[in-house]
Amino acid sequence: MRSPARAVSLLIALALAAAGCGGDPLGPSAATVADGTTVSAQRYLADSDEAAAAVSAFSDALARVGPVARPAALRALAPDLDTLVARARTAHGRLLAQRLEDARLESQRAEVAPLLGEVVAAMEQFAAEAGAGRAVLAAAAAERFSVAVEALRASRAPA
Repeated sequence: MRSPARAVSLLIALALAAAGCGGDPLGPSAATVADGTTVSAQRYLADSDEAAAAVSAFSDALARVGPVARPAALRALAPDLDTLVARARTAHGRLLAQRLEDARLESQRAEVAPLLGEVVAAMEQFAAEAGAGRAVLAAAAAERFSVAVEALRASRAPA
């Protein structure tokens, strides 16, 4: 099954390629970006890819929980989830702060960044509930995550 986050990443990559934003790809960055900093399309793509990779890995981790989440299994998964949440949070912060000169890409970034924020918030909530072994609340957070990912996927920006 294809992950919604992977589909979003692919659509962003295709949109950037169509806009002539090829070249050497940049890797993920943990550095902060001052609000309003203009970045290259390649940097935007790298940050988008990092966010999508973290969300996709988080989704894969949720799938490993199985149909019935046991408190012990959730607690065991929590450290991995925390790492993925941190990666997504960092990429989201970068995407929120940065600006692009290309108006189409800037419009895309402006639409996608808040939607990604909802995904990250749901990830944070699930990770917290998993760490506490609260299966019922984790299930609600997993549903919130799914809804947020669908909203991100459905946005017009990556198309």
